[in-house]
Amino acid sequence: MTGSILLVEDNEKLAAMLRTVLEGRGHQVKGAASGDAALALLQAQRFGLMVLDLKLPGMSGVALLQRVRRSAALKELPVVIMTGVFRGEEYARAAGKLGVKAYLEKPFGKDDFLKAVQGALEQGPARKGIARLLLDLYRSGANGMLELRGGARVFVVGGEPASFSSPSFVPFLVSTSHLQRGDLEQYPPARPGRLPLVEAGLIGYDDLLEQSRLFLFRSLVEALLQNQSPRFTADLAGIELPLTPVSVPRLLHHAAGAASFDLAPYLARCGALCPVRSTEYFRLVNLLNMGPEEVDLLQQLGQGKTVQAILSTCDAPARGAALIDLMVRLGMLNLSAAPVADQQPDFPQKLLFNRPIEEVAERRAEAVNFEDLVDEVSESIELVVGKKGMAAPLSASEIDFEQEVQRDYAAIQNKNYYEIFGMTPGTFSFATLKEAYFAKTREYSPEKFMQLSGDTLGRAQDVLSHYANAYNTLSSVIAKERYDEMLNADTVGLGGKREDELQARIQFQSGKVFLEMEDYGNAERALQDAYTLDPDDAQTSAYLAWSIYRNPGNQRSQGALEKCRMLLSKSLQAERNADAFAFRGCMLLDEGRDGLAEGEFLKALKLNPHQPQAQGGMRLIKERREAEKKGLFKRIFG
Repeated sequence: MTGSILLVEDNEKLAAMLRTVLEGRGHQVKGAASGDAALALLQAQRFGLMVLDLKLPGMSGVALLQRVRRSAALKELPVVIMTGVFRGEEYARAAGKLGVKAYLEKPFGKDDFLKAVQGALEQGPARKGIARLLLDLYRSGANGMLELRGGARVFVVGGEPASFSSPSFVPFLVSTSHLQRGDLEQYPPARPGRLPLVEAGLIGYDDLLEQSRLFLFRSLVEALLQNQSPRFTADLAGIELPLTPVSVPRLLHHAAGAASFDLAPYLARCGALCPVRSTEYFRLVNLLNMGPEEVDLLQQLGQGKTVQAILSTCDAPARGAALIDLMVRLGMLNLSAAPVADQQPDFPQKLLFNRPIEEVAERRAEAVNFEDLVDEVSESIELVVGKKGMAAPLSASEIDFEQEVQRDYAAIQNKNYYEIFGMTPGTFSFATLKEAYFAKTREYSPEKFMQLSGDTLGRAQDVLSHYANAYNTLSSVIAKERYDEMLNADTVGLGGKREDELQARIQFQSGKVFLEMEDYGNAERALQDAYTLDPDDAQTSAYLAWSIYRNPGNQRSQGALEKCRMLLSKSLQAERNADAFAFRGCMLLDEGRDGLAEGEFLKALKLNPHQPQAQGGMRLIKERREAEKKGLFKRIFG
């Protein structure tokens, strides 16, 4: 076994001879002639062994050994002592208490020297498997550095991997087409590290962060699958920016799903035991990204079932067993010989993300009230029309406002939108529409509405709403085209069921067009109108939910999010439709619940193989998984 050795000896001839012997056996050797020089080298680089003379100029070998053992980074460094002064068993025993592997008294023979060196290297500090080591570091919140195979160094901050340094990162970027070899040759970074790649304009900062996180995640998963035993030192010297933190529970969960699991011995050992949730379960479960099958397994916890009984319901019992085993190792579950009540969270917790998709109880969408309608149109009415009176068959002195309302209500019965404004499709012009609309609505001021009550007030609201629908439809090129396509001689007017259906179809089609144009505000308004007219239509409910969700103005509104969930649940209760499944999948994907999102996308594609949101969501999930799987079963770096 070869290694990197620090030889601390002030006798030049002896040092040269020992160095020749060691290098002849393939060891890499650096020399120091004093304790101070040796300490400087130990702080600058890592060695697998120190061969130490106790009598040195300046800092003595004994003092250096004491400093080494007090250092968190060096306390496990193997040491072989050479001395011609401190002789005898008492000195050897004292040195052994300081972790000295061999105690050689001068003069010693070549064979004894090589045997001591080889034994010390082979008996170096026992290394834990990486899974156990990561768990220990996570629980202790340690800071330090892991050395993986291939020269990668992973920096751990607060118990979790947070950065890395690796000679394989640049080749990885080239292999994934994020860097071009020609660009590297033409614009080489001015200094080592990852950030200089951004400084040189070779990769954007956001791309660097994303690819760094992916590289770190894949490197650690590969190390887990290979069951590496990396060296850990409590030293963050040389940590490389940018930081790319990785969640240890999430990492171990991903690796557990990719590795094979021997089910039979696990069932023999744990099959008759009952999983019981601990307080730690509630702290860690939201960090994991589970699929539908895993969520189904979680729902069986807390029912007094044994491991065997739970796994008997799984389509893939080995994966289910791997999940239970991981949660036990994470401290999320305890295995009990008899059913025991679950512990409860000892902290406030609003939601568990790994839960079944909620079927939200329907809440009737609030109808647009009169005040909302007046707020929407009154300002524009005043700006365009001003205070001029509305033309009418009777003068204002001859009829009061209640009679005007009754007259207008009767006038719009059994008329299409063109007829309401005194036009036909052939004589239509936007200028005429605008003038007629504001002429009709000008007299419907808030002050006059305050005078109304009962049926008359309701009819006034219906009239103004009908005017607004007609104007909005005919003033929009898209909506007008849809209206012209559907208009027929049998259309009935205000209060007629067919008119409501027709208007709902127009508003729905307009909303879909606005969605395609990414005009989410207008899309939401149009689809809300369609929903008000036809609240039981599954497609309208689904697309209204999608427009609300995509509208930037609703992004921080919990109420809007709950309304989206309610509308999608309502849509699917009315009819299993691809759009509602796909929209719900997109929402789950944004929440980081990829597994549940995939289930929704698959349902959508089963109903409609060409549903665009479901196709896009599946592509994104596939790209993420393919990127993470590369390198899990074969080395791709270097």
